Amino acid sequence: MRVLRAAILALGFVPGLAFAQDAARLFQPAPSRPASMSDSAPMVRAALDAPPVPIARPAPDMRSTENDTETPPMPSPRPPVTYPPQKVSFPGGVGAQFDITYSALEGFRPLTLDIYTPKPSPIALPFVLFVHGGGWNSGDSRHAPPFPDFPRALAGLAAQGYVVASVNYRLSQEAHFPAALQDVKAAIRWLRSHASDYGGDPTRLAVWGMSAGGQLAAMAGTSCGVMRFEPDGNVNYAAPSDCAEAVIDWFGPTDLETPATSPGKSKDGFVAATKASEAGLYLGCEPAACPPGVAKLASPLGFISENAPPFLIQQGAADTAVLPQQSQRLYDALRRKNVPAEIVLYPDVGHDFLKDGKPDAATVTGAMATVTAFLAATFPNKPAKQPSHHSQVNAPVSR
Repeated sequence: MRVLRAAILALGFVPGLAFAQDAARLFQPAPSRPASMSDSAPMVRAALDAPPVPIARPAPDMRSTENDTETPPMPSPRPPVTYPPQKVSFPGGVGAQFDITYSALEGFRPLTLDIYTPKPSPIALPFVLFVHGGGWNSGDSRHAPPFPDFPRALAGLAAQGYVVASVNYRLSQEAHFPAALQDVKAAIRWLRSHASDYGGDPTRLAVWGMSAGGQLAAMAGTSCGVMRFEPDGNVNYAAPSDCAEAVIDWFGPTDLETPATSPGKSKDGFVAATKASEAGLYLGCEPAACPPGVAKLASPLGFISENAPPFLIQQGAADTAVLPQQSQRLYDALRRKNVPAEIVLYPDVGHDFLKDGKPDAATVTGAMATVTAFLAATFPNKPAKQPSHHSQVNAPVSR
């Protein structure tokens, strides 16, 4: 064993060093893209951070035929597993299609989304992509704790002139970080590539998420163009952009590096279970015990630059599952980079906008009114000077 250890040290191998160097490279400035590549991609922002240089995959070992002159037979492609989308109607002329497959990765269940479309419009309408919460290990596209009937709420948003999609992604039991983020980015690309089918505008897309979905929405907005998070098998810059033009974060954790300081509660972030925290299951390791850089890679704070899109951040001031300091820290980091941002904290309301164990109707109504006002200002129907979102908007909160 001593001889083996000496040999390893002689070769210069230090466990974890390669990973740390790889993570460090990710946060270096990205190389600029050729102008010719950006002409066809809608609203593609510059990459915020440079990924590690990918290593070319070795060519597969092709077995020759008996005489080495015939072309090896090609395997038959595996047909994708799909389900027929369900069609549903809602008041106000809104139609919905459920269970549309946007990604079929080998070895995983088909990944689906639901789309809510308003009455036909003479102009292309902005997209809003919703990302559900559930601690990265539960939840789906049609349920959100603040709303007793979430599909109806999404249809109501669509009726105001938006193409609204709600996405399912791989949960932590299926695949660890960054799988869920890659799925969200794949859904963004899918929506852009099918924009004409639903009357959507591929240059105007907002990502809205709750809780764990808020973390994914913030990551999608701040990590625009980071190739480390590209959807599996998709590294073509000519493909539709994975960037977002706006982010709505409802009570999402923003700093996964923060370690737990007492059983069941973190110092400055999210509740940890007694055996394994939700963040630990998501990352594949407890944040404090992960290899260097892993928790930082999953934290929106590590990717904020002046290129980030406008943000609306909303949270209950009495939240103990994701402490409000997480939202405040995100807001402060955005403002330091002069990114348009708003933060709204609602007094006496906890996680999921719950009060006394049930959704607080007044808070949910007010939060949705703020969302629609933010979207209308960010994506006006007619060219106009957009109002500034630079000021901090806080409901009265005792500090």
